[in-house]
Amino acid sequence: MLTPYFIIRKIYTLAPIGIALTLLLAACAGGNASVTTTSSTPTAPTQSTASISAIGHGVLKHAPYGRAELTWDPVSKSLTVKLSITGLVPHSIHPDHIHGGSCTIPGRLIYPLQYIIADATGNATATSTIKNITDGIPATGWLIYVHNGPYVTTDAQSLPITCGDIINPAAAKSVAVNMTTSTERDQAASGAVQLTLRGEQLTVNLKLTGLQPGSTHPAQINAGSCAKQGNLVHQLPNVVADASGNVNMTTFIGNVSAIPATGWYVNVHYSTDVMNQAGADAIVCGDVTK
Repeated sequence: MLTPYFIIRKIYTLAPIGIALTLLLAACAGGNASVTTTSSTPTAPTQSTASISAIGHGVLKHAPYGRAELTWDPVSKSLTVKLSITGLVPHSIHPDHIHGGSCTIPGRLIYPLQYIIADATGNATATSTIKNITDGIPATGWLIYVHNGPYVTTDAQSLPITCGDIINPAAAKSVAVNMTTSTERDQAASGAVQLTLRGEQLTVNLKLTGLQPGSTHPAQINAGSCAKQGNLVHQLPNVVADASGNVNMTTFIGNVSAIPATGWYVNVHYSTDVMNQAGADAIVCGDVTK
């Protein structure tokens, strides 16, 4: 079980957080997008016998992801950390910190950073300045965590949803860090999706690995892209991982006229409580292309 790492200092007042959470709930509601009722095998209707008119594919990768840029000033002894993250829940708020250790063996919190606040498309940038860093950026032994948020008072909120090891063997004053998967629950999942259109029936085959065995996750086709999220297009049935943490689910959706060349993406959420920021975290996302 995860343990919250620290009691969050009140860097922001509760009023902005409340406003952002209100916007988050509105975003999760899917706006005015229409929802098509779907069924998954084995209860799905008989597959259409019409010829295939279009096929779309998508590779499902970990979300969120991004980059951190660290710059140390030897004169002022200050460290600037610029964190840019894509694939967050729209309007969500996330604690983020420098910890000791590595993403595989994390240690204690060393430096809290400025909160990350996502925009309407799930992107966020935050810059923090840390004073009294006398020895620069270490060769190893630091990592950056972004937590599920908006606080770290529960296991789901404390969950690190993206992590990056800070590596600086040449004692450089500037270092770039890739923010990718963490070792925590469902944060290293991956998979693929295939969409096949026969007449006006869309067949969606979704495959996933790396999930918590027996876990349940909402899945959706949305308008936009993983890098610029939009409204709901088709709600898929919840995916349920088998005893090995894998999913192979097929869904049939009627009254679909086309698969766009671009402009659709598929994401899978952390839990069924998608009206809560921690549950709405998109653990994997993939853009659909033809």
